[in-house]
Amino acid sequence: MTAKNAFYAQSGGVTAVINASACGVIEAVRRHPGRIANVYAGRNGIIGALTEDLIDTNQESDV
Repeated sequence: MTAKNAFYAQSGGVTAVINASACGVIEAVRRHPGRIANVYAGRNGIIGALTEDLIDTNQESDV
């Protein structure tokens, strides 16, 4: 089975809760590399998906 990619987008201002949610998604994906290959995040939420302005979270460090 080929691992698929995931997409994450958020709306609203940056808050500790939103940051924790994003972190949780990215960390969960990294724990299961055989199931989900990568998480792409949309810059400025769903607008990033519509304009293809994506952040490759594999390029970000764990710290």
